[in-house]
Amino acid sequence: MTGKEHDDHLRQGIKVSPVTSALAGSISGLVARMFTAPLDVVKIRLQLQVSGDKYDGILQTMKLIAKEEGVLALWKGNVPAAVMYVLYGAAQFSSYTVYNNWLTDFEQQYKLRIGPASHSFILGSAAGCTSTLISYPFDLLRTRFASEPTFSKLSSTLRSIHHHEGPSAFFKGVNTAMLSISLYTGLMFWSYEVSRSISSKINIYQPVVEPVCGFAAGVFAKSIVFPLDLIRRRLQVNRSRNKNFIITALNVVKVEGLRGLYKGFFVSIIKNAPTTAISIWTYEHVLRLYKEEVIS
Repeated sequence: MTGKEHDDHLRQGIKVSPVTSALAGSISGLVARMFTAPLDVVKIRLQLQVSGDKYDGILQTMKLIAKEEGVLALWKGNVPAAVMYVLYGAAQFSSYTVYNNWLTDFEQQYKLRIGPASHSFILGSAAGCTSTLISYPFDLLRTRFASEPTFSKLSSTLRSIHHHEGPSAFFKGVNTAMLSISLYTGLMFWSYEVSRSISSKINIYQPVVEPVCGFAAGVFAKSIVFPLDLIRRRLQVNRSRNKNFIITALNVVKVEGLRGLYKGFFVSIIKNAPTTAISIWTYEHVLRLYKEEVIS
């Protein structure tokens, strides 16, 4: 039994309204955040640990944070993170839709044929750049909150960053972020398309296709770009104005070795793969529910 076949709104040539896509994307981002918030805090703590063995593994880190800072500390930075996920989800999927429409029309006009996987990589990379620019200040705030052992108010943190580091600090590490996230989203949508193509040729129960393919896409993409993600986090919490990507990367390797570039990798996979699966599954199902309501 394969289940009922559904349209895949992320595939080449599928037309979706950008507004509808933005709504579905924002919902998918919020749902994904609800399920993965504590793992996000754990991942950031592990990524930012330069030396020592205070944090060691997922469960130990969770227990230590809860013991020293309280259980609610596992949701530190949840407000800016939730806003970021909503903005990022809306921007990612709506821009993907817009670029998909443009590229499809361009291909038809000039009689070009780009393979589905390459098509998805181009769109994913462009969507990653767009969504990063829109949501980045909230990503930085999320990292700052999650990395600190004490609770801070959002308003006081905003004032402190603006006063001590300047307005540009809200985009500290944005170049690295655009590189890592555009590459990540490009690889994610590329591997999702490849996974969907493979699943269409074998007998897989239809309702599990999207989450399984999304999970596989998340694992593959994050495995490739993880060192860039770690450097981005280090730049976000660094108060110095003279630190850049190269200096930070060389410092990590010098002090912590090459393995330092993969600190928090396992928890990142544990968090990111289901996040991608939940995000894509929710996005597709919100669009289907919307279509059913419109038709009925």
